[in-house]
Amino acid sequence: MGKRILALGLNPAWQKSLFFDELRFGEVNRASEAHAMASGKGINFIRAVRTWGGAEAVVVQPVGGYTGRLIRDSLREEGLDANSVPVDAPTRTCTTLICGKSTSATEIIEPSGELCREEVELLKETLEQELKHSDALALCGTYPPGITPGFYAWAAACARTAGKPVILDAYKGIHPTLEGGVDFLKINRAELTALTGSADVIESLLRLRRNGSPGVLAVTDGGEDAFLADSEGVWMFAVPPVEPFTNPIGAGDTCTAVMFLEVLSGKTPAEAFACGLAAASASCMTSYPAVYRRTDAEHLLKSISLKQIL
Repeated sequence: MGKRILALGLNPAWQKSLFFDELRFGEVNRASEAHAMASGKGINFIRAVRTWGGAEAVVVQPVGGYTGRLIRDSLREEGLDANSVPVDAPTRTCTTLICGKSTSATEIIEPSGELCREEVELLKETLEQELKHSDALALCGTYPPGITPGFYAWAAACARTAGKPVILDAYKGIHPTLEGGVDFLKINRAELTALTGSADVIESLLRLRRNGSPGVLAVTDGGEDAFLADSEGVWMFAVPPVEPFTNPIGAGDTCTAVMFLEVLSGKTPAEAFACGLAAASASCMTSYPAVYRRTDAEHLLKSISLKQIL
C-alpha cells in the first residue's frame, strides 16, 4: 500500500450542501438538490488520499454530540479510517449554499464548541500513538476553543523528532509552528495576504520562506494562477477552467492531500503541486466535498502549465 499519512483534523464538521438554480438573499429559496456528509479539512484530506490511491490515511479528530455520531456513521459507511476522540461539545454543522447561476458558494459555519483540558490531553495521547505507526503528518485547518497555537507547534515537533515530514494547511495562529519548522505549507492567496499583510503574492512568498520554514510554500487561488516557492525558486501554474463547475468545497483540501502524497511518492514539489491542482479541479466537478474521479484529474493535469518566474 505504501506510505501511511496521519491527518490531524481538529475542527471536523457535519457538512450540508444545498444547491439552488439561483440564490436570492432576503427571499425564500428552495433548494433543487441537498447532500449531507462528514467533512472538515482533516476528513476531506483522507478522503482525497483514498481516491488518489497509493497510500493509507487516518484522521485524528474530536467529535461530540448528535452530529459527532452522524460523522462517525458517515465515515464508517465510506470506509474512511478515523480515530475519533469523544468530547462533550457537539461537533459543528457547516452549510454551503451553491448558486448555479453565478457558480458561487456561500458558507454558513457554526461556532465550534470548547474542548476541556482533559479532552485536549487525550487528543495529544491519541496523536502520539498514531504517529508511531505513520510515515508523515498533515496538520489540517483551524482549531476549536480550548486548543492554542502551541498544539500544532507541538505536533510538528513530535513528527520532526521522529524524522517524519509535515505539511500544514492552515493560516490562523501558525507562526509558532512555522518558527519550529515545517516541510510544506499549503494555503490560498487570501490566507497568504492575511499572514503577511501584503497583497503582492511574490513578495509574500519570499517573505514567508526567508527563514527556511516552510521548506515549500504552495498557494492556490481558486481557478486563477497558483504559485509554489521552494529552495530552487518560484513557479507559477496556470489552471484550466473546470466544466461543469459544481461545488468548490473541499477542493483546497484535495490539493493538499494529493500534493503531499505525490511528494512522499518521489515527485518534485512542482510536479506534486500540479497533481494536487488537477485533483482539486476535478473535485469541483462533483456535488460532494473532496470527491472526484482520478481519471478526470489526470485529464486536467495535461492542461496545467507551469513556468519558473524566479
